[in-house]
Amino acid sequence: MRNFEADSEDQAARDIEVFLRERFQIADDDTVFSRRVNLFNEGYVDSVGVIEMIAFLEDRFRVKLPEDVVFSADFTNIAGIARYVVRLRAG
Repeated sequence: MRNFEADSEDQAARDIEVFLRERFQIADDDTVFSRRVNLFNEGYVDSVGVIEMIAFLEDRFRVKLPEDVVFSADFTNIAGIARYVVRLRAG
């Protein structure tokens, strides 16, 4: 039997990755971009982009992100964001 939480995190990570690639025009062959890369340090998401990303996350996953989420270590990469969103959804 597959772990529902892991599957949920993987699906959330896929959705987030697709959004980021489309919205910020990240090429499929970008060798630096991954689910573990720091989105801010590597320049994939800037201060305006983080607002767009929060709006996407809240709409897509039907969660309300706390204001301080941007300063969380979980919020620097796709894997961490997916974990965070799944935890919020679980309550």
